[in-house]
Amino acid sequence: MTDDPTLAVRRRTLPQWGRLTVGNAALIGLALVALEIGWTAGPSAGFLAIVGLAAVLESALFRVVSGHGHHPVTLATWVTVARSAAVAVLAGFVVAGPPAGTEMISWVPAALFAVAAALDAVDGKLARATDSVTDLGARLDVEIDALVVLVGTLVAVLDGALPHVFLAVGAARYLFVAGRWWQTRRGRPVSELPPNRFRRLLGALAMLAIWLALVPVLAGTVTCAFAIAVSVPFLANFCWDWLAVSERIEP
Repeated sequence: MTDDPTLAVRRRTLPQWGRLTVGNAALIGLALVALEIGWTAGPSAGFLAIVGLAAVLESALFRVVSGHGHHPVTLATWVTVARSAAVAVLAGFVVAGPPAGTEMISWVPAALFAVAAALDAVDGKLARATDSVTDLGARLDVEIDALVVLVGTLVAVLDGALPHVFLAVGAARYLFVAGRWWQTRRGRPVSELPPNRFRRLLGALAMLAIWLALVPVLAGTVTCAFAIAVSVPFLANFCWDWLAVSERIEP
């Protein structure tokens, strides 16, 4: 028996992290089985490798998020995990490219992205409705939001459905986090992220732009123009948040 509080925390968080990882892997496996049945050519080795890599990275994310405290894994958190599974399978299309042709499988990237994005409106409401809001769920929701935008952007840009400039939208949160870390490392002031009424709206518009680009019958000049129109205020808002967090302006 030990009185070491660090070991006690690890014993509590590892099972939590393990449950999230196993649940995520199970959902990814079910999605891959469905793909194998409906996809004539079947997922390539490269596709499966990227999906596996995404699952490993998500497992590491679960570990990091769980390490900030011990919280129950609620139904709302499992909805967020379902979003992460959809993102992991979508990541496979980064190397495979959306399936060509008229078969229904060509709609899979748009469907996976729609699931990952639409469930964002479910997990938070479910947590509040069941009085099961946790720090774990809130932190995981933010990280999965960022993954949804990043992976969806990569798939659409590499397929030529979105302009390359939209990559800045996909990478915006990660650049923001890296910038905060660099500010802290250099001993410069870093404030909490201030409230911003445009943040969720612009995030939803960015997801809409990505989804439209992934829909096989819509990708083209119009969706590219809409994406560029969304990216300008989206990136401007991130710059405003950065100036506020780095205390260069008064929020």
